[in-house]
Amino acid sequence: MNDVGPPGIGFATPAAADVPRGATAERRLDLLRQISSAGGTITPRADPSAEHGYAYALSGDNVERDLAFLTARNYLATRFFDRVSLCPKCGSHHLNVREVCPSCRQAYLSASGLLHHFACGYVGIPSEFSPAEDGSYRCPKCNRRMHHLGTEYDRLGKAFVCRGCGVISENPPVEAVCLSCGVRNAAEDLVSVFVFSYLLTSRGAGAVRSGSIFTDDEEPVSIADAPVYRREVILEFAAHEMKRLQRFSEGFSVLLADCPAFLVPEHHVHSNAQWLTRLCGCLREIDLVGQLSESRYLVILPRTKRREADALRQQAMAQLGPQSPIHLSITEITGPQDLAQILAPHFSPGKRA
Repeated sequence: MNDVGPPGIGFATPAAADVPRGATAERRLDLLRQISSAGGTITPRADPSAEHGYAYALSGDNVERDLAFLTARNYLATRFFDRVSLCPKCGSHHLNVREVCPSCRQAYLSASGLLHHFACGYVGIPSEFSPAEDGSYRCPKCNRRMHHLGTEYDRLGKAFVCRGCGVISENPPVEAVCLSCGVRNAAEDLVSVFVFSYLLTSRGAGAVRSGSIFTDDEEPVSIADAPVYRREVILEFAAHEMKRLQRFSEGFSVLLADCPAFLVPEHHVHSNAQWLTRLCGCLREIDLVGQLSESRYLVILPRTKRREADALRQQAMAQLGPQSPIHLSITEITGPQDLAQILAPHFSPGKRA
């Protein structure tokens, strides 16, 4: 079975140039608001009339395409929900999947147990063995009586008998008939797409709170092909994580990456690209990277205790190797004072947090 499609239900991830403007931005922001009002998570529900058998309880046009866009921009995160099989010809999920006879290819099969005669080794369905009044069976191969289960014969697993041509098979092929276009496909030729639930991220919550999708200036910059958020945005994420900690007691940790000045892009692009690429490759998908200053990067590790954070730091250091000029340190955030102590050097009087 072939798996296709990025997170979402069968839609391609939008191009980077697809920047929200006007009504499009408001429509996407409204989706975030709806998900926020639903508790921060939206789960698909079964809907036979939907394109792939599932739909989301969200209002608006282009819902699934916008969900894919918002996921690609880290406003939403995905969680696996289901996998749907589709007809490779027309894409319909209306399939009749069943076993078929390996000889005549009909689905006119009935399930039956198997009997195994120890003396001659014959295996067949019970109807082939002539029953006697005393409860014994006569083997159709050697014509001997089988009286005792377990010593003279045994019952094996299930087999399928074709009522059309009589062929017996233990593992008949599985076939799917598309109820939309009528094409018959082997099960292994079906196409499948993944269906996801969507969760509001810190960035998505920030957009709902501010009432706007981030502008181009607030979008993550790309350093070494890795998304690294600007200072104002990463601080917004940190503030949101702090509110989550205070409201729900969901702790988090931060990883500080200090780079020598010569690694900063303006001074040495290639060295910076090399080490940041390797560092970002050590992180998880849920972690957020931002640049606090010319030589310091902040990594937010959501729902991560100190022990797990330290294991992540040690893993990153091992992958970076002993030649790495990047110094990594971690802090578990248990209260506002922890975060304030980390961020204090990056604020001057009158500068807005």
